[in-house]
Amino acid sequence: MCLNHYTYNYRNGTPYKIKRAEKPCPARYKVVVAHGHPNANTEGMILEHRLIMSTYLGRALVENENVHHINGDKRDNRIENLELWDRGQPAGQRVEDKINWAIEILKKYAPDKLG
Repeated sequence: MCLNHYTYNYRNGTPYKIKRAEKPCPARYKVVVAHGHPNANTEGMILEHRLIMSTYLGRALVENENVHHINGDKRDNRIENLELWDRGQPAGQRVEDKINWAIEILKKYAPDKLG
């Protein structure tokens, strides 16, 4: 084995003993099976925090939505620790663009506040 492979195996363990996905890793997100869920992949797998948030909202998450862990612990998926974030933003910085973007956000998340 060359020095690069020896160093890699020394740091990460040999890949032949145990699959990397089976190793417990507290820094990784929890993945669960949810066949038929709109946000699940083709194998029916979904990140647990996204499943919890979509269940809480009563709808599937849309493309530009993220679920943020308030305390930074990726394995703490209590609803009290989760926030829904929106990655969408206007392309320009003109006031008209920002107003239109704000109206879109209100239509999506708080239509009752539009008057």
